[in-house]
Amino acid sequence: MKKIVFALLLPILVVASGYTVQAAGFKDVPEDHYAYEAILWAEEYDIVNGYADGTFKPNATITEQQFAKLLANFYELESPYDELKKQTPLANWSDEFYNRLASYGVPLNGYFDNNIRGANVKRGVVAQAISHLVNGKSGLDQSIQFLLDYYISTGQNLQYENRNLQKFFGVSNNMTRAQVVTMLHRMDERNFYEISDYAQKIHENMSNASLNTRAKNGQNQLDKTMQLTTPSNSAWNGTYSYYYKWGTGSTDFNRRDAYISNATSKSFTIFITANDGTAAGSVDGTATITSNTKAVMNKSSNGNRCVLEFERLNNALKITEVDCRKEHDEGTNFTGTLKKQ
Repeated sequence: MKKIVFALLLPILVVASGYTVQAAGFKDVPEDHYAYEAILWAEEYDIVNGYADGTFKPNATITEQQFAKLLANFYELESPYDELKKQTPLANWSDEFYNRLASYGVPLNGYFDNNIRGANVKRGVVAQAISHLVNGKSGLDQSIQFLLDYYISTGQNLQYENRNLQKFFGVSNNMTRAQVVTMLHRMDERNFYEISDYAQKIHENMSNASLNTRAKNGQNQLDKTMQLTTPSNSAWNGTYSYYYKWGTGSTDFNRRDAYISNATSKSFTIFITANDGTAAGSVDGTATITSNTKAVMNKSSNGNRCVLEFERLNNALKITEVDCRKEHDEGTNFTGTLKKQ
């Protein structure tokens, strides 16, 4: 059995005298509990521990960011070179794990919003995330069927068996501690550690897509009924991309990616990357909105002169660089029309 060496997902609770529960069992998990063996396995390999009062709380829910940590470490996903640009810019303990999952295009909701990360994760999201990494790009029904076929899950609502797959699985129900460790235990038993070719190709990133673009594509892969979005009162907010392959060589391409967040009636935060094969650069800063469809940025967050003009088109963003030479390689600029993703 492969020993999984990642840290405790949920806090280890310590009693006043300072010791941590190291029991071979939990008083709220009897031997006839469906997850009994999986919970003992999870404790043995430090996947998740019990509480100081001798309980495991198998029915307690977990958040998406807690699930993200489990998933990234279970599959030992590699870290990307860049980091996500979030709509909620404050650093969060889960940033590392979402960066790794975004690199593989894993379907999740919370890439750009710390608040969504802290919400309870739904069973349907878990099904698509796992299936993506093990089985490749999968719709909700296909993901559920994969888990059922390999007995990673047995479903929840027997009255819908062979009648309604999603209701049988319970896609809209919150995920619990017992359910998570049961799935991981069964994946461990079946040696489901190899990453799917589809997810691996996203990570290898031959198309030079930004991490934000790969994360957005992962979000979009989620079934519409499973998607959560951050409410926005501005049409500026969003991810915009342009890619053109003009030759057969590995550097024969042009790419532009822009991510706008924190838009108000007066300004927005902008992060842009430009890559023209061998020359690349990036810039971020704050743009001032000058009309319903136009905005301008005069300097970067580094304090350098960087004049960029923005025009919001129908489902697209036009960027014109006036002077931003200190922010990128010679021969590369940020000019272009990018499609909203």
